[in-house]
Amino acid sequence: MAPIFGLMALGYAASRVRLIEEAGAKGLVAFVFNFSIPALLLTSMARLEIAPDQNWGFLIAFYASSFVVYGLGLASGWLLFARPLREQAIFGMGAAFSNLVLMGIPIVLTALGPEASLPMLVIIGFHSATFMPITVLLIQAGDGGDQSLGRRVAGLAADVLRNPIILGILVGALVNVGRVDLWVGVEAMLEFLGAAAVPCALFAMGASLANYPLAGDVPSALTLTGLKLLVHPFLVWLIAVPVLGLSGIAVSVAVLLAAMPSAVNVYLFGARYEAAPRVAARTVLVSTLGSILTIAVVLLLLGGA
Repeated sequence: MAPIFGLMALGYAASRVRLIEEAGAKGLVAFVFNFSIPALLLTSMARLEIAPDQNWGFLIAFYASSFVVYGLGLASGWLLFARPLREQAIFGMGAAFSNLVLMGIPIVLTALGPEASLPMLVIIGFHSATFMPITVLLIQAGDGGDQSLGRRVAGLAADVLRNPIILGILVGALVNVGRVDLWVGVEAMLEFLGAAAVPCALFAMGASLANYPLAGDVPSALTLTGLKLLVHPFLVWLIAVPVLGLSGIAVSVAVLLAAMPSAVNVYLFGARYEAAPRVAARTVLVSTLGSILTIAVVLLLLGGA
């Protein structure tokens, strides 16, 4: 955990003392999301070897629990904090939408090794395509817009397919299935970009968090943090192990990814749609700080499982 959170702390400190400006932090995040991590995911997916008897139950465990936690987040926004539907959607996203890219990838690969790539990539591939459209539809339903459902769904599908993370996984899958040999120059370039993904993602995450104020909306942030860091990984383990009887590294990957804090996208959605942006910002910050302890505990428990 030391090098992982050490890089985040370095990025946070650099931003706080203005060695890197807010615009610079945003630029680094854009580089990570648009170039470095898509390159890493493309090359990783292109080289994967999928066993014919691969058990996909870990996907059921991860996403069944994620939908439950999303519903609990919606319910907390409605019942505990009397928020309108458009803001309840941000509560749901804050409770269930894990930071799989900036934190999940480096932590999983560091802790579990390259054999964790397959379940990690499969979970990431469905993540944005699942919860982002649901959240936008709920926000639009709360706004009572006049756009037809079909046009909304078509627009959301186009946004998902333009996502560089999704594109990296899809292109890598096509290369894998088609048995395509990448030209050595392209492969080397992708490897250079991918090698920067882990350190740059962690540094960018820390630098971004420095711009989120901590004061205000603490009860909401603590509620969503509890759902994200405690309830979510426990439900994944509960469904995967006692219910489905699964074991192996795929279960560890699913539990560990569920233990990740709320993603920066939660704040970006809140700010973009003007739906509880302060709650979203505090949730991202508080859950990330809290994950220093909870991820360490999860790793210890998985190591003893």
